[in-house]
Amino acid sequence: MGKTELASEKLADLITKRRLCLVKLRDLGRKQTALIAAGEMGALLRSLSAKNQWIVAVQAIEKELAPYHAQDPADRPWPSPKLREQCAEQAVECQELLDEVMQLERENEQQMTQRRDQVAQQLQAAHAAGAARAAYQAQQTRGVSGPHRIQFDTPPTSGQLDLQSNA
Repeated sequence: MGKTELASEKLADLITKRRLCLVKLRDLGRKQTALIAAGEMGALLRSLSAKNQWIVAVQAIEKELAPYHAQDPADRPWPSPKLREQCAEQAVECQELLDEVMQLERENEQQMTQRRDQVAQQLQAAHAAGAARAAYQAQQTRGVSGPHRIQFDTPPTSGQLDLQSNA
């Protein structure tokens, strides 16, 4: 087996590894979608950590694939037509997987932005409710004053109270 045939086998091996990494990234992206929808932030962070490892692996494979991009695939000798066909199919599948991974990333980023905005609105509403409650409690501790104060002008006679408003 010649040096170029070994290079072709290495290319096929790298494409296979790239495909496996992209499948993992796609699966983690799908899992991420479910975790975002469920609001499982702890599990989401663990998933993102695992995803980062697969991204690093794909980057390393891409670095190894770089010399092959400069070659004309038609000029590359293969040990068998079957291996060449298999490698070409996997290369197409890799592109489809990469497109899917990128689409999932965009959708997940959009979901996370929406989730963040919802949480911010909830925090603002809670802050406003807390401020209103604090103002109400402060008013209660100072006592009621002003035009709505009930005043007893004369002592009750014959068992009845005379409730007058100062308004």
